[in-house]
Amino acid sequence: MPFCYNNNYCYFIKSKKIVITKLFRDLIQRLREIASIKGYNENTRRLLIYIRLKLLLPPHSKLKPSFQSAPWRLPYEKLTLTLQMALPNQQTVDYPSFKLVIVGDGGTGKTTFVKRHLTGEFEKKYEPTIGVEVHPLDFFTNCGKIRFYCWDTAGQEKFGGLRDGYYIHGQCAIIMFDVTARLTYKNVPTWHRDLCRVCENIPIVLCGNKVDVKNRQVKAKQVTFHRKKNLQYYEISAKSNYNFEKPFLYLARKLAGDVNLHFVESPALAPPEVQIDMAAQAHHEAELAAAAAQPLPDDDDDTFE
Repeated sequence: MPFCYNNNYCYFIKSKKIVITKLFRDLIQRLREIASIKGYNENTRRLLIYIRLKLLLPPHSKLKPSFQSAPWRLPYEKLTLTLQMALPNQQTVDYPSFKLVIVGDGGTGKTTFVKRHLTGEFEKKYEPTIGVEVHPLDFFTNCGKIRFYCWDTAGQEKFGGLRDGYYIHGQCAIIMFDVTARLTYKNVPTWHRDLCRVCENIPIVLCGNKVDVKNRQVKAKQVTFHRKKNLQYYEISAKSNYNFEKPFLYLARKLAGDVNLHFVESPALAPPEVQIDMAAQAHHEAELAAAAAQPLPDDDDDTFE
């Protein structure tokens, strides 16, 4: 059974040619780049063994019958390998699961945000190789159950950025900033650039957190980065649970390719720690909608008045 290292990485088994898809080629290329990095050798070995076993097995799917015709059937099957690499110590589940990376400056509320989901907090895992906490957050949709493996930085961003191992194989992302701290919004382009350098063409949500705080420094009309990069933007309050589900619903719809997908059951969330002024927030949302109708400022015009 010869292994042919040509452009398609063809593997011949019993006279049948199985072509490894672009996903596998990308994985192999990335493995070459990170194989020499300390801490990745074991994961590299795991992945190469998995690829070889995968090629020897007949095509199969662990999907439940209700998902056989679901719009994310194909991406789910392709992402089985991704989860094996991203979560070597985590058991995969028999329903669609996606790696969600959450980035942003330290103190913007990323950890508080993922901990609102009680099931995810209870089942979280620490991955020492990468130095992150992984929170499995389950949601119930009209197409069935899905899971987001939410990667939390565990404070690594305080040391000047994140390793590529945090981003690699990410299938969707949330970039978070603090509306009470201008610098955290100023740094959003840097986080976006680092994310897109490793994860190309994935759905991304920009979230402005802590809208429950009255002394807001980043006004709704000043938030324009999402329009420049074609991202979805939501104002949230992690401590009050305000708009908690919206980023996940948007990402689920994008991953499924179904704008009609919706949640049929609310997740178990921790009780709100603060109350949000809904009248004030309605004003901010109206301001945001009005700003969306205005021409985009130049890149150098993102000033705070």
